[in-house]
Amino acid sequence: MTSESIQGFKIFPLMFSANCTSCHNVFIKEHTVRTHDEQKPSGLTLFVLNIPPYATEAGLKNAFSNVGKIKRIILEDTAEDQRGDGFKRAFIVFNNRESLLKALKLQKLNPISSDIRPVKVGLEKWIEEYNKGICNPEELQEEINTFMAKYDEGNQNQKEETLEDEEGWTLVTKTGRRPGLSRKESLENKLNDKSQKATKKKELKNFYTFQIRESKMKNIVDLRKKFEEAKQKVQLMKQARKFKPY
Repeated sequence: MTSESIQGFKIFPLMFSANCTSCHNVFIKEHTVRTHDEQKPSGLTLFVLNIPPYATEAGLKNAFSNVGKIKRIILEDTAEDQRGDGFKRAFIVFNNRESLLKALKLQKLNPISSDIRPVKVGLEKWIEEYNKGICNPEELQEEINTFMAKYDEGNQNQKEETLEDEEGWTLVTKTGRRPGLSRKESLENKLNDKSQKATKKKELKNFYTFQIRESKMKNIVDLRKKFEEAKQKVQLMKQARKFKPY
């Protein structure tokens, strides 16, 4: 069977299995780009278009198994395909240039499903995908335990016991990341002086607060005393009939 060509692509009929009578055409050519891409290197990469939805990486390895070892297969959805029918494109990277040239000279492709690497489709594929989506409780619990152990260890390493003085300064104690490291004497003296000044300032502030409170109480007492005196004066004026409010 001789493959046809169109716009630089060679056309190959791709069968699902050896017993399958129908096939699907795919288009292949060497992948060349101006910029270097480590994942899709020039001279080693085969570009394949119009790959059917049921094809997998294992299936493409079956199709090109006669040309040489494959390093990687990058299977992508076709971005320009707006039909949503699941057709894909692939970049097949071979280990050497000879394998790529041999792939371009092929006359036909192997079926994508073989006895060694069968490709599951239909109900069998859906069941497998569903089972893969179910989380294993033991594996999940082990993953959670590992994560929490790392989290607790990180917190333990970063934990520092801190105190704040009255001015908002943070005093770091010796139980931080390096508990064996003691402070210098000059630093200790500065911290002690600052703590003593803060204590005196607090005491002075409290004294002023007490003085203001006492002053307010005295004013209230004086006002009440004057009010009572005024009431008594008004009462005496009423009794003497000399009260003239107007």
